[in-house]
Amino acid sequence: MCFLFGGVFWGIVLVLLGLSIIVRIVFNIHFPFFRILIALIIIYFGLKVLWGGIGVRAPKNTIFFNESNFSAINPNNDDYSIIFGKGTVDLTNLELSEKNNPVYVKTAFGAGTIKISSKVPTLIKVSSAFSDARMPDGNAITFGKYVYKNKSYRDSAAFLKVNANVVFGSIDIIEQ
Repeated sequence: MCFLFGGVFWGIVLVLLGLSIIVRIVFNIHFPFFRILIALIIIYFGLKVLWGGIGVRAPKNTIFFNESNFSAINPNNDDYSIIFGKGTVDLTNLELSEKNNPVYVKTAFGAGTIKISSKVPTLIKVSSAFSDARMPDGNAITFGKYVYKNKSYRDSAAFLKVNANVVFGSIDIIEQ
């Protein structure tokens, strides 16, 4: 993406534009410069997508037009996003703290998987819109909200809190 907004790209465009004007005036040859420029930009974007992304830098813990896996170790308000991609957020090795800091997993136009441990008390709040959210207990939601508590969960003890939002995508919650 930086290539299209860099000085080298625009320098080449201006030189080629000047050459097309000279060729048109001197040799009376019509060269459809702007049509070819737009076609080359579309080809450039297509090749970037095929070779692993369109060059957009994603922030930490974000999957954007890609496929990746995350492994969380301690819950300190972690935020994971999956946008136009596929990813797994592994929470099985997570160490609990006394504060019950939530872990946020957001999926939009993608496919996500959240792995949790059956030994760690876990409460998962899922919000779904135009999507498929599947829980370990067999429930699935397309619209609305659902709260899942695993068998280790107790109200009085420390627990892992996960807020999962999915829009126009899918998310699977797997308990191991």
